[in-house]
Amino acid sequence: MTFVGHVIKENGETRASRPPPDGVVFERSPLEDLESINANLAHKFSELNKRLSDAQGSTVSTDRAAADRAAIQYRRLTEQWEAAVDEIRNLKGFSRFLLPPSYEDLQAAARHGPVIILIASQYSCSAIIVPTAGEPHHVSFPRITLTHLEKLKNDFAREIRIASFMRPEETRKELQVLLQTVWDDIMLPIVIVLQRDLKVKNGSRIWLCPTATFTSIPLHAAHPFRKKADGRGRELCLEDVYICSYTPTLSALIRSRQMMKTLVTPSFAAIRQSEPGAGQGKALFTIDSELALVRKLVPTAANPTTLSGDDATRAGALDALQRNTWVHFACHGKQDHEQPYYSRFAMRDKPLTLLDIMEKDIPHAEFAFLSACHTAVGDEKTPDEVIHLAAGLQFSGFKSVIGTLWVVEDAVAKHVVEAFYTNMFKDGVMDCTKAAWVLNRATNAVRTKVPLEQRIVFIHIGV
Repeated sequence: MTFVGHVIKENGETRASRPPPDGVVFERSPLEDLESINANLAHKFSELNKRLSDAQGSTVSTDRAAADRAAIQYRRLTEQWEAAVDEIRNLKGFSRFLLPPSYEDLQAAARHGPVIILIASQYSCSAIIVPTAGEPHHVSFPRITLTHLEKLKNDFAREIRIASFMRPEETRKELQVLLQTVWDDIMLPIVIVLQRDLKVKNGSRIWLCPTATFTSIPLHAAHPFRKKADGRGRELCLEDVYICSYTPTLSALIRSRQMMKTLVTPSFAAIRQSEPGAGQGKALFTIDSELALVRKLVPTAANPTTLSGDDATRAGALDALQRNTWVHFACHGKQDHEQPYYSRFAMRDKPLTLLDIMEKDIPHAEFAFLSACHTAVGDEKTPDEVIHLAAGLQFSGFKSVIGTLWVVEDAVAKHVVEAFYTNMFKDGVMDCTKAAWVLNRATNAVRTKVPLEQRIVFIHIGV
């Protein structure tokens, strides 16, 4: 297998260097899929698995005769197991049971636009573009090493902190310099291949699938911050050229698209907690006006409801997630870097954790807007795992999610929220596949009202 093929197949599934807590399942396993269509065969396979596992230890014995008998039994079980796998693979839809997905299977993720996987390692930093048709394209970043990338990550964290102390009208010069680097050294080489080789038109959608240190860099905000050579206007930035979304893995995007085939009656819930319980964060006094804007803009056909104050508890929020297709969170969000499954939303009684959400089945969920802090930040210790609140909602069933990369200033977030929902419901139709395009328009519309770091903080994940 080529390096490109290996990376794509690795990206097909969520990688986890440590297992999730008991009871947490990111998605249905192949065995669960088999149980739904042939329970007897699934039971037979499970039993053979168990017997093989038990027999493995029996082959190690000081008694030569006993060891030979155990080895013969192990070979027989292995033959039965292989026969069962062959039988399963003959079933429709199970031809690749226990095999990694093929490139053709994973290319389904790029059906509505190319997916760009960004890889960072000690050997090289590069990207693989999975186009809508044809072979993948490899894009090297000759000026970027893992050391450079780590420095870029730390520089962004520093400049975002500094920007939080600046006046809104002040120019974020150092932050602009960093975004220039992202454009010149990372995203421009990708855009050149998209336009020159793949003929991807301006205004098309693209999906970014960062891994490792790339997950900590605002790739979507890449910007040259330069005038054109002829002096007539400025050079275009990434979001002038394409509509950017993120996806944690190729499989996550495929799964979300497959789940979109089920039509459901839209319903909308706004979950507001401005005064969270003890130890969960300070009071958020301006989110009341944010929620008033949301309620005003949501179509009445969606039967919008609001959960707030004493009702915005952990149990109340979980119930709202299960009952509604669209959800807006306005509260504190906290990333737990030690135990990412316990990243959480602040509620009145106790936090609503990522683990709580992932344990629930939310089959009809469509869209979530997380107007909260740190909802799309991954785990520092396992950077290849996209374990964060926004991705957690997507794994739980939400097909389209807007999250935030760092602290959101609630006083200015409402400008983005208002612009977003104004455009989202302009025609009265609730279509979550418009979210990326609408977010692009919303952040452009508030350019004069909202400082740079608060415009680029919002990202779209999913369909």
